[in-house]
Amino acid sequence: MENNDGKPSAGRKIYIAAALFLILIVLPGASWLYLRGGLNWHKKAVAELSVYGKIRSVPIIWQDQTKEDLLKTKVVVIHSFGDNPDLTEANKKIIDTGERLFKQFGNNPYFRLAMIYKGGTAEFRSYAQTLPSADYATWVWTGGVGAWQPILQNGYEYYCMSEKTKPDPEYYALADTAGTIRRYYNALDDKQVDRMVQHIALLLPTQ
Repeated sequence: MENNDGKPSAGRKIYIAAALFLILIVLPGASWLYLRGGLNWHKKAVAELSVYGKIRSVPIIWQDQTKEDLLKTKVVVIHSFGDNPDLTEANKKIIDTGERLFKQFGNNPYFRLAMIYKGGTAEFRSYAQTLPSADYATWVWTGGVGAWQPILQNGYEYYCMSEKTKPDPEYYALADTAGTIRRYYNALDDKQVDRMVQHIALLLPTQ
């Protein structure tokens, strides 16, 4: 005898109840956990940034005689190779990291690399200046070394004291669009470089 009273079967009731549970309970709960996780990550990443001094301007005069600061309003990754650098394994890794950053952020008008050195061996200069990022990076290679070193070193000393960590021989400084150094990173530690990439993305203005 057929059931013509319009009532759903027991199996259909279970299916409807399961679907409602999924829609009303499971999906909102998963979304809340996802958003909460993202919010906690954002708060932790922001908390890792601080203030470690101001970077220098890098002015340039164009052919039409207009003057521009190449680092103004830019999120800047800075590394100083010092005087007469050679193409050591460490320097090669840092230059290669600059190439990776160029490929990842080079199309963003608010991002810049600032690589500082004076002199250098033929091998160093040849390797650094033949990569695609060479024309993109802001290479400060004249008297800028002496002016930049105290800024970077003083900020780094304060960073190491604040973080209770030992200084590393090679490091990056990350500055925001206001020219404020926000954090330092071991330039030879892949995990710290990856964290720097996350902080870069956090500091870059939305386009």
